[in-house]
Amino acid sequence: MKNKYQFEPVVNQIFADIDQSGGRVFLVGGIVRDMQIYGHVDYHDVDVEIYGLNIDQLEMILGKYGNVNVVGKAFGILKLDVLPNYDFALPRTEVKNGNRHQDFVVNVDQSLDLKTAALRRDFTFNALMYEVKTQKLYDFYHGLDDIEKRTIRMVNPDSFYEDPLRVLRAAQFADRFDYVIEPQTKQTCRDMVAKGLLENLSKERIFQEYNKLLSSTQPSKGLKFLKEIKALWPCLAILSSTMQRLDFHPEGDVWTHTLLVTDLA
Repeated sequence: MKNKYQFEPVVNQIFADIDQSGGRVFLVGGIVRDMQIYGHVDYHDVDVEIYGLNIDQLEMILGKYGNVNVVGKAFGILKLDVLPNYDFALPRTEVKNGNRHQDFVVNVDQSLDLKTAALRRDFTFNALMYEVKTQKLYDFYHGLDDIEKRTIRMVNPDSFYEDPLRVLRAAQFADRFDYVIEPQTKQTCRDMVAKGLLENLSKERIFQEYNKLLSSTQPSKGLKFLKEIKALWPCLAILSSTMQRLDFHPEGDVWTHTLLVTDLA
């Protein structure tokens, strides 16, 4: 059976080498989600998760094909210079231990079971896993159902709040896919904002998520969500109480005008 993913030869060689060394290769995250939504992917950001090998074994295999970037090795993540769009990682669990976005204790575990590994994902459609060799899709948290329902739903309510960036990710996913954020997920996001958790995000991370939001076909959807849960920057939130001359702007306040402009742009 032909694999729905079409990788360049060096990628197939690496995957085969990992398999022959006793490892299992899974695609995870956005590339699996996008294949289910669109039926095709552009391979601009490929997350590969390797089971059954330790980090040194994986580094040795990747080293046959280019220079290995080991900056993320302590977190079980390696990159290869000839494949800059790929992250090769071992399964891991994460526990929050501080206020900053990067404050996590990471436990890399090559023998972690698949369901537990997927539990750290933010939304159900991002928790899908695709095993390259068997072409089997694993869906432990009903991500396919949520794709069918066009719904954004958190995977684990107990740990979702540990990463406040997920609030902004929910907004930009709602824009990009024209999906609905389900009530419990929305309420959790609202609670995170009320607790001031977003104040710990760096400007760079905020910029990245707003950039994705504004690059979608309907930015107003995500912006309305952020306004509803009181997550907008003050300079944006005040636009709804800033009126315009109705003879020039029959739409009313500057907030409504801005939503119309971003969608048209």
